[in-house]
Amino acid sequence: MLKSKKSYLRKRGFIDASDIKILEDKSKEEIGYLLFSDEPTIRTSAVAVLQRTEINKPDFTSLLLKLLSEEKCLYVRIEICEALEKCDRRAAKQMIHYLGKIGSNQHKTLPGRISKKKSYPLPRDIIARCLARMSTTVFEEFVNVLETDDINKISEILDAIGFMVFYNKELSNEENAEFIFDIIKKYKNNDIILWKSILCLSAFALPKSLSVLKEFLASSNTLLRSEAKRSLDIII
Repeated sequence: MLKSKKSYLRKRGFIDASDIKILEDKSKEEIGYLLFSDEPTIRTSAVAVLQRTEINKPDFTSLLLKLLSEEKCLYVRIEICEALEKCDRRAAKQMIHYLGKIGSNQHKTLPGRISKKKSYPLPRDIIARCLARMSTTVFEEFVNVLETDDINKISEILDAIGFMVFYNKELSNEENAEFIFDIIKKYKNNDIILWKSILCLSAFALPKSLSVLKEFLASSNTLLRSEAKRSLDIII
């Protein structure tokens, strides 16, 4: 059973230290070719080794994003995501172009119920998830997205903002919260944006957040009303 399980994991790209060691003496060019290997474990290993020296180079970021767009194996995708999460603000700008474009797990409609988790839900969009786990130095790039008119990107970046702020309390301030309040006003007729904004406010334990959330308790939309109550419960 154990051998069978290990074989299954390796088919999905799972590696151990010995896989990486095999590649350590190869040149950067050789390892680059291995990113496109037919073997998932080799692709994972290639990403793991290359990121040591190439992590914040624009061409490498572009390549990782292209690979992520096409990759099907779980552990290869995880390795790529973990590499992207270590990147800098310049890389975050590149990643933002891919918001909502990889995979099909994003919320296109309102969910049937609110999250039962007491913590902040992990973003469903794979790029929003990576951005949310990056250094807080990229936060200003998130705000820049809110100031565009790209609804799809705004929808996904709200998840990244809420997650990052929830786990980095120094970002939970009035200045940053105002960006969310502005989104609520601007997209008052977009239920998905409103729902995500209400969820996002659960990360901002501020008097005005409480006031805005209490207004949603009178919403005719059951989900928005329930999400507002959940956010209030988390803050209080």
